[in-house]
Amino acid sequence: MTVTRYRKKPVEVDTIQWTGDNETDVQAFTGRQNFYALDDADRAGSDDPEATATVYDKLHSTWVLVYTGQHIVRGVKGEFYPIAEDVLAETYEPADSAPPADRATVLREAYEIAYAEGMRLNALEAEIGAGPYRGALAVAHLLRKAISEAQQAGAQR
Repeated sequence: MTVTRYRKKPVEVDTIQWTGDNETDVQAFTGRQNFYALDDADRAGSDDPEATATVYDKLHSTWVLVYTGQHIVRGVKGEFYPIAEDVLAETYEPADSAPPADRATVLREAYEIAYAEGMRLNALEAEIGAGPYRGALAVAHLLRKAISEAQQAGAQR
């Protein structure tokens, strides 16, 4: 028998913790059809009456029992599965809380900042009658064009 050792690749996943009373939030994360809380009758008839919910793992085509306090993980293939908080802490560390923004979003935010600054500087120019501050507005318009191109490129994917 040959045993081969592997190391887990660095990967970021999104999770939400099942508190026992946040079914709507978890369903918003997983999709309504992929998660539901178990009522007393469901719990009595399940393999483990301590389970309080169930999540659908599409990668393995099965429903998995969830216990209050567990986190629901969205895996790298879009699958959902529960993980205990202590196991989560042993295998993952917190990453940036915000998922990476797409290029169009970043450019849109930069445009809004540049445009506002350009307008402020134009008002200042009019007030004191000095200096060409139109550069900020020119940058804002270039960013606007880049946003449009990024959105079109995203739509073509």
